[in-house]
Order: sequence, then structure tokens, then C-alpha cells
Amino acid sequence: MIELGSEMGSETGSEFRVKSWRGALVGLALVGPMLLLGACGTQDGGDVETLTVVEQRFIISLVANGELRATESTTIKPPPGGNNNPRTIAWMTPNHGFVEEGDVIARFDASNAEKEAQRSGIELTKVDIQVVTKQRELERLLGELGNELDLVDIEKIMADEFVVEDSLAYSRHEIIDATRNKELLEYRSVHLEGKKGNYSDRQNAEIEVLNAARAKEEVLNLEHQAMIAYSEVTAPHRGYFVYEKNWWGQQIDVGSTIFPSNVIGRIPNLAKMEAVLQVLETEAIGVAIGQSVDVRLDAFVDRPLNGKVSNISATAQPVSRDNPVIYFTVVVALDQADPEWITPEAQVSAEIHISQVDGAIAIPNQTLYQDDNGEWVLVRDGGSFRKQQVALGHRGANRSEVVSGLSAGDEIALYSPQPADT
Repeated sequence: MIELGSEMGSETGSEFRVKSWRGALVGLALVGPMLLLGACGTQDGGDVETLTVVEQRFIISLVANGELRATESTTIKPPPGGNNNPRTIAWMTPNHGFVEEGDVIARFDASNAEKEAQRSGIELTKVDIQVVTKQRELERLLGELGNELDLVDIEKIMADEFVVEDSLAYSRHEIIDATRNKELLEYRSVHLEGKKGNYSDRQNAEIEVLNAARAKEEVLNLEHQAMIAYSEVTAPHRGYFVYEKNWWGQQIDVGSTIFPSNVIGRIPNLAKMEAVLQVLETEAIGVAIGQSVDVRLDAFVDRPLNGKVSNISATAQPVSRDNPVIYFTVVVALDQADPEWITPEAQVSAEIHISQVDGAIAIPNQTLYQDDNGEWVLVRDGGSFRKQQVALGHRGANRSEVVSGLSAGDEIALYSPQPADT
């Protein structure tokens, strides 16, 4: 007799596993007694290998791959100083490097900000010189107009003191000329006062324009100075610094151009970890929140971890832009976390326990046949085989549960005898 486990799986203690490490559903059976193969005669006298049906524990599992991440982490963004323009990362601490509070973990290229700050500083100096020049020019013009007004005032005083009104002492023409001179002085005084006001208004307007230009340039200068002053990012607390990935899966690194709202990295809380698994859309049937999961890090396969499914993505998505295959994202909350060896982004493989049935009858899928009436098997009946309809429960990639049609002790053919009389 041949033990089925020796051909289809590897024994571990009292049970053997038949797994597909590409993520297929897995059948797990507790062998006690083991399934047995025997030989019997067929109608044509040939031999065919058979399997004796027994009751056993049947587990449907799903194997998937993924990576670890922390459930809580501190996001690291560019410093708040400066404008909303993109910035280029000039240096970063190594990915997964351990940092202490206050350590510099990223530095941005500030060369352009330094050039712009120098240029705006020169512009501010030029504007200040122009404002001073305008103010001095206004003072000069107002001074000249003031002198003219003073002369007019003196002439008006003299005209008042030497009034020509005696018609006996002066001729009529002299009296008319004196009156006209007095009116002319009044008009000239009003004209100079208006001119003085116009000069002041015009010069003040020009100074206001220069001040507005200066204010704009000063804002730019302050932004550039802030970008220089805030060109470094420091760690808010101790921990491992992990690079962030952009929306197409590439890590942000030296040379990356980012905006102020972008996240450049995280410092995870290593006391709370979870596994993020990618499950093929076609194989995710049956996965549910709360199912137990066995997780193993690729680097520490001898240290299994336990967890439960905590979240399943609503829709399946491709994991990369170049691969059209779509996956559901399944999150597994781990029961333990050890920062010494359980670290973010560590690659893992996990076995999700979909279902378990005790005392089940599970048979290899190769023994099943199908027609319009459903599934059937070939059951040994004396020296021949007869067709037996069966009803299936849980189905795996290698084995399926039979809920009716077979009983413990039945002997079924592993393949169809030739010819088969059904």
C-alpha cells in the first residue's frame, strides 16, 4: 500500500499539507488513519490504484505574500517655511536607519533659494535708493516753490503798503496798473500753492508705487530666506526612519522633487505591526475579517507569527502600473511585535485559514468527474467500479469536501479504468 501523503504533501507531526505557494487554495488534512491506496481488478482485468475514504479534519487555506507595516507612525513632511513651490531632496538618512530625536533626517537643495534671496536683496536695495531719491527730489521742488511763494508774499505786502488810490497824485493808468499787479500777485500765489500740492501728490504716488514693489520683493525675499532657514528636517522622536512610496510604488529618495504637502517618510511605532497581503482576485473568495492567519517573515521562517484578518479592500487593484493582474489587499493584525526582528517592509508569506471541518470526507480532485447531472466518482463494487453521484462542500486546489454520496470505508478509483462501464 502507498501513503497518499508521501506523494502529495510533506508530513509535519500528525498532519500533512498540500500547498501552492503561488497563492492557491490549500487542502490540509489530519491523517489518522492515513488515506490508503490499494489495487483492485477492473472489468478488463487491468489494475487501477484506489483510495479508501476516511473521515478526517479538512482545512481550506490560502497562501499569499506581502510585507509588514506599522499600524501607527509619525509622518515626516517638508518643513513649513517657504512657499508652495516644489523642493528637491539633496540628502536623506538611510532607509530604515535608526534616528534619535533632533537628528537631521533629510536636507533640501537650497541653492536656488540662496540665489533668489540674493537677487531680491539687491532689488530691495535698489527700491530703497529710488524712494530716497524721490523724497529728496520732492523736497527740492517744494523748496523752490516755497521760495517763490515767499517772494510773492513780500510783493503782496509791498503792494498793500504802497496803495495807489489818490486820483489827484497819480494818473488813472498808474492806478489801474497798481490794481492789476495786486490781482496778478494773488493769482500767482494761488497757482504756486496748487503746483506745490500737485508736486506732492505726484511724488507721493510714485513713492507708493515703489513701496508696493518693495513690499512684493520683501515677501519673496522672506520666502527664500525661510526656504534656506528650513532646508533641514529633524526627527520628532527616536525610531526607524522609513522612506515613503509615491502613488506608483517608487520610494522617495535623494533627487526626488516633492511639494510641501507630500510625505517623505515615516517613523513607525514598532510596538504595533500588521501584515499587508496581496491576494489574487480569483482566489479571494471566502476570505473574511476575523479569520486566523499564520505569518512568517522570509528572513525568519523559523519564527511564526499569529494574527487575524482585520481589513479587506473593497475593490481589487493592480500592485504596479506595468502589471494588469489585480489583487485584493488583505490586512492582518499581528498578535505580537518585536522591534529586534519584526521591522517595517519585511517580506512575509502568510497562510489564511479560510475554513475547517472536523470529521469530513475529503478526496483528491483528480478522482472527481463531472457531467450534466453534477460531480461523480467511481466506487469499487466487487470486481468492478460503478458511477456514484456526490455533493461537494468546500473545494480546494488539490482536495474537495464530499458532503453526501460517500461514506468512510468506500474505495474509489484514482483514475478512470479503461474501459469504464458507467
